[in-house]
Amino acid sequence: MGASASDRPFVVPAKIRVPTTAAIARERLTTLLASAWRHRLTIVVAPAGSGKTTLLAGFAADAGVPVAWYRAESWDAGELALIRHLEAALAAALPGMDRGWGTVMDGATAVERAGSRRALLVIDDLHALEGTPAEAALGRFVDYAPPWLAVLIASRVQPDFNLSRLRLSGELLEIGAEDLRFRAWEVEQLFREFYRDPVAPADLAILARRTEGWAAGLQFFHLATRGKSTEERRRILSGVATSSRLVREYLARNVLAELSEDLRTFLVETCVLGRLTGDLCDQLLARTGSSRLLDELARRQIFTVAIDEEDGSYRYHEVLRSHLDRMLVDEVGELEARRRHEFAGLLLEEVGASAEALAAYCRAEAWPRVRTLLGGHGERLADGGPAWVETLPPAIVRHDPWLGLAAARRARSEGRWTAALDAYTRTEAAFGEASTAMVCRRERLALAAWLDPVAIAPNDWTGLLRAGLVRQPLVAAREADRDETATASLARGLLELVAGEINDARIHLAKALALGTGTLILDAVTRLAVGIAALLAGDVTACQLLDDAVDHADRAGASWLARVGRAARRIAPDAVDDGMAAAEAAFAEEGDPWGGAILAMFEAWAPIELNDPDRPTASGPEIRLSAADRAAAGFRRLGAGVPEAWARGLAAIALAEAGAEDAREAASSAESFARATGTPGARLLAYLAMATAEPARAVEYHELAAVVRAETGLNALPVITSGEPPRELKPEPFDRGLRVRTFGGFALEVDGRRVSLDGVKPRARAVLRFLALHVEGGVHREVICEALWPDADAQTGGRSLHVAISALRGAFVATLGPDGGRVIARDGDAYRLAVSPASVDHWRFDRALAAGRAARVRGEVSRAAFVEALGAYADLLPEDGPAEWVIDHRERYRAGAVEAARAIAEDASALGDLAEVVRACRSALAIDRYQDSLWRLLIDAHELAGDPGAATRDRRDYAAVLDGLGVLEH
Repeated sequence: MGASASDRPFVVPAKIRVPTTAAIARERLTTLLASAWRHRLTIVVAPAGSGKTTLLAGFAADAGVPVAWYRAESWDAGELALIRHLEAALAAALPGMDRGWGTVMDGATAVERAGSRRALLVIDDLHALEGTPAEAALGRFVDYAPPWLAVLIASRVQPDFNLSRLRLSGELLEIGAEDLRFRAWEVEQLFREFYRDPVAPADLAILARRTEGWAAGLQFFHLATRGKSTEERRRILSGVATSSRLVREYLARNVLAELSEDLRTFLVETCVLGRLTGDLCDQLLARTGSSRLLDELARRQIFTVAIDEEDGSYRYHEVLRSHLDRMLVDEVGELEARRRHEFAGLLLEEVGASAEALAAYCRAEAWPRVRTLLGGHGERLADGGPAWVETLPPAIVRHDPWLGLAAARRARSEGRWTAALDAYTRTEAAFGEASTAMVCRRERLALAAWLDPVAIAPNDWTGLLRAGLVRQPLVAAREADRDETATASLARGLLELVAGEINDARIHLAKALALGTGTLILDAVTRLAVGIAALLAGDVTACQLLDDAVDHADRAGASWLARVGRAARRIAPDAVDDGMAAAEAAFAEEGDPWGGAILAMFEAWAPIELNDPDRPTASGPEIRLSAADRAAAGFRRLGAGVPEAWARGLAAIALAEAGAEDAREAASSAESFARATGTPGARLLAYLAMATAEPARAVEYHELAAVVRAETGLNALPVITSGEPPRELKPEPFDRGLRVRTFGGFALEVDGRRVSLDGVKPRARAVLRFLALHVEGGVHREVICEALWPDADAQTGGRSLHVAISALRGAFVATLGPDGGRVIARDGDAYRLAVSPASVDHWRFDRALAAGRAARVRGEVSRAAFVEALGAYADLLPEDGPAEWVIDHRERYRAGAVEAARAIAEDASALGDLAEVVRACRSALAIDRYQDSLWRLLIDAHELAGDPGAATRDRRDYAAVLDGLGVLEH
């Protein structure tokens, strides 16, 4: 029986009204929230001012379904108050729903009966009900609600629901402060498109770092700087965390006012520590119990960020820390505040937190301690990430050589090459005769080699990379990969990437990423290269990989890499004008020749006609040609023939699109230049240009392009806006049920019967296996000869190939009848297997793996596709042993099978299917036993399944693997 109307709490209409908010659309978050419909519950947990309400209001406005909204307040703590507001909110969204609820069970039943169409329930500010009967009642309602009702909750603390059960069943979507944080490119977009008040390129990265992407902080900066000059805005930016009255008022009212006196005092007294642990805070305050308070601040999302979960270390968000420092000065005075910062510096120095200690000493103006610290730990500080240097007083940076070195590296990572060279020169002079001066000299000369084409490059992997950009990158790639280090794999992957050998590049870049380079900047380079390679391969996960790489670069202080990453996104199929003008301004402002040329090449790759009054209106070919010419000229000045070959290919495409008379000549010249520089990817562009410029020979050129495309894995090609569309090689399949097996040993079957090749010589059978690996396109005879007869001259190799093809055709005619000769077809100078790609097992493996990846990107269950891929896998062409032409393919499929098994295990773990977790992990470890994460997942699954014996055996096997590698298990 429901409560009578007189007993029931009053419903405040404003609390169940869907708010209307104006906000910029953030594709990253929109994509993330789109999967909310596949979960019972979505929780958005983040500090005040992070944009939780704005995000959910925008999602509700665009959902296209009935929406019920309830904003909780602390006086709604009773269960009946919650029920009354939920009832009113849902009744407005679901007309005809039964009223008069007395319990949450009544409410869930009424909602269930109201229909089965999709609807949305949003609970905002749930933290106001923390620990109350109302919160518990809401948890029960979520459990009872029908599956077509998506429940979204915004809170500053984790709800006290049974979240572990929802996680295990895959029914929970969690969005946190890290997800809501504005990335640097989103900050640029926010001020350019939403506020219509662009920020100077040099200031964007600083603003993003100072605010740490905090939505409210960005809005307050906008409010404080509207109509101000660039100089005034920079003055405000220098103190954005402390000077803004709006920020101080917001933190005081919305963060600190809600805390107990103990927590507020603790925050103010510990703000002098740039790194916080329970022990450090206890020493600072001469008390105990700090760990508990730190954990509570983190749990309550009071701008307390975990640095290392293993040692329990935290830091305060820079905006809050600066505000707390101001409060400390107000309470104890400036002199006492400096004394406390100096003491904090001593504590931090004792635990090896040198960068944090230096910042504390500088804040305390304890200059003798600064000099002592730099004398003892300057090298370690200079080797760290560059971004922290901007927090130090400029005078000390100018006069200390170690900080000068860190500043030079920071300028280098931001693409300010001239400033970096000047800083290296000053620092080298400051070190004098010290051996450390050689560090500056070496880095200065290495940087100079990138700007001056006649300068001598260093004799290391960076020098090989620079040389490989001049010509023959694949020769340099083979020389670079002489050891098993991450940097060697990175160098080889980068060189293969610029050559256009995308398949090989992805293998070596993935290896570098797995090994870890050991530095933030090189890790950012690796991630960016992985993303660009995925984009050029046509991988559906590429944009997410690029976005992650850009964010990683921003965090590392490598704003140059971040700008290149955002520019690279222009070549994605769904590309938009993503701040290209701002990137152009940044590169121009910093006098960056590499950035300008790279940006122009990306613009030429995928031109977009911009509705920009500051740019002349132009057609697609005109935009492409202008950008390609700029890129080619820029790379030519830098002596970088390999990227120039790409730019010349793009220029040839633009001329062919425009129907220019010299298009054919330009395309032929581009193809010759690509051959001369050893850039197969650029040859592909030249062939596309030739096909458009010479329609009568279009088929021939498209077939040549298809050969290069199949060999390299370069699938994301420039969109050609005129001429005949590219024609794929689609051979008519042999219509006798032919099946090709490459996994676990090569075999051909027709209608279930194995085709015998016993009378065919081994080298001819190798040709057949080689063609089977490239079933989606023909393979040029020169490529086949180079792979199988590498030591023969062109004439001898061609004759050997002809004999092998004839022998194979004869065997097929003898076995399959007169039509058997059609199994191997010739297209110009290329040969191919004229079978359906779907009849070849590795093709089906690739498609299943791609389907699984795509499902994961969409947030869907991907298990079935990955199971199909893993079921098809075995070692690729084992009979060919260590033949060079098969090794990279074999490694790629091996990595794909491990990826499939890992995905199956992760999905099974989320669903609580521990037996499947064990099976998948064992399958993956049988392929590659050096997969650390899979060993841990396997051991955890055994322990959760209550099988400690199996867990112990696996732990012992894992330890043996680590011991074999000379690694100690942590």
